[in-house]
Amino acid sequence: MKQFIQNSFLLNTILLLLFCSPVHAEEQKTELVFGIHPYLPATILLERFTPLIEYLEQQTGYEIHIRVSSSYKAHVENIDHGVLDFAYLGPAVYLQLREGNNEFPLLGRLNFARKNTYRGAIIIHQNSPYQSLKDLKGRRFAFADPNSTLGTKVPQRLLLDAGLELSEFKYHSHLKNHHDVALAVLMGKYDVGAIKEEVLQLYQSRGLKVLQWSPEIPSHLFVASRNMNKMQVSEFRKLLLEVHLSPGAENILNNIKKGCVAIIPAQADEYEALRQLINVNTNDEHMH
Repeated sequence: MKQFIQNSFLLNTILLLLFCSPVHAEEQKTELVFGIHPYLPATILLERFTPLIEYLEQQTGYEIHIRVSSSYKAHVENIDHGVLDFAYLGPAVYLQLREGNNEFPLLGRLNFARKNTYRGAIIIHQNSPYQSLKDLKGRRFAFADPNSTLGTKVPQRLLLDAGLELSEFKYHSHLKNHHDVALAVLMGKYDVGAIKEEVLQLYQSRGLKVLQWSPEIPSHLFVASRNMNKMQVSEFRKLLLEVHLSPGAENILNNIKKGCVAIIPAQADEYEALRQLINVNTNDEHMH
């Protein structure tokens, strides 16, 4: 009887431990979600980032799903609320994410052949008569997403510096992405638009002309959400910073953005000058 009681106690203890103790294998998250802001059509973004995600999956053993956010605003919310584990985002979106002193671990940013910045342009049709921004008064302006760095934030600052208020345009709209803006200007639906240089290069030969270039802007970056623990942050940061050493590096990096040769360390203070540039009253209160 004594032996039976001892055996029962031992069995109950084992069962209690099994049911109440955390099981590491079940706790360990094996699936992650990587997010991208919709600066291009979703199908193009999926193609661009698939080689990188496949590389990260091979190196880590995680299953990583790509999610293109529905808007720039939604992208910020998805990172902030932990819908995404890590993400790619533009500089202005990053600054918005950091509002309220929110800090998110930086995993790296894009680097190109001889620089780690990029630029955009205010563009018109090649047959347009406009010579400067001041000639745009009363015209139709196409912006990209309201939170796009080079599709809205920076060009609105350039317009303000030229003495142009948004109310002085015949009308202005925010289109879904940079491609839509380029096509809208080419088709004559708008007189002027704002796009990044990368998209300009695709459509320039079809009839686009630069009216004014933007300043050089710090490159797009990768951040981790609060979902990632310190070990994961270190692991993914290391892999991103070493991706240029991998056998498929050229395909991975050029797929993300033509001319990209590496992912380099990112520092929050590198985006301070941009924050000051766009930290003006460019809110679009009367959007049409």
